[in-house]
Amino acid sequence: MTRERPRKTWVLVTRAREQAEETARELHRRGFATLVDPLFEMHRVPFELPPAEEIQAVVLTSANAVHALAHQLVEKPVYAVGPGTARAAAARGAFDIRLGEGEWRSLAERLVRELDPAAGLVLHPSGREVASRFEEVLEPAGFAYRRVVVYEMVPREELGSRTRHALQRRAIGAVLLYSPRTAATFARLVHRAGLEAALEGVVCVCLSEAVAEEIVELPGLEVVVAEERDEKALLAALEARMGA
Repeated sequence: MTRERPRKTWVLVTRAREQAEETARELHRRGFATLVDPLFEMHRVPFELPPAEEIQAVVLTSANAVHALAHQLVEKPVYAVGPGTARAAAARGAFDIRLGEGEWRSLAERLVRELDPAAGLVLHPSGREVASRFEEVLEPAGFAYRRVVVYEMVPREELGSRTRHALQRRAIGAVLLYSPRTAATFARLVHRAGLEAALEGVVCVCLSEAVAEEIVELPGLEVVVAEERDEKALLAALEARMGA
């Protein structure tokens, strides 16, 4: 017989530390208890940017890349994929920030509408692994596009001890997963820890169907997919299912 979970259960936040802490604060504001356990560590890597005078705009698909906004670049138009990335860019000093809708393709189409192919390079500082393919939209429209790797996300080799103990005690009621790679890592680490049975009844809230596909083989999970690919929709899906 499945053991019941305590009435007060935690929401497990798996994203990178800086973003996870921001998410945890928002969850606390909404009345949720949280457990932060980033499944990846962000490592900056050496990089070289093209001269600022050759760049007409910067596109950011992750807040982890904002350290690439050198002094000369904060004066350029910065196209941010979502509000979290926009806030990080503003904190870095950028002031002409153009907010996207949470996914890369509509942002790429906006770049094509608003920028001039003859005005210079579109620069995309990013992680080593990306899901976006801006070149598929920008290059056929005549734009010069360059992606520069400025960080990499290194997966953890095991779940944190607090997470393992919380799963064993049935104290985790929900897990937030933001990317297919994070979801696949979560599944791998759960298997490694031998905690598959502890997932019975856990609600796993995923940012997209692609994320959900990576955890379909984990037993006992209740999978919920956000209606839109942004954190606002993700947390709304959590609240709709779990309450506070």
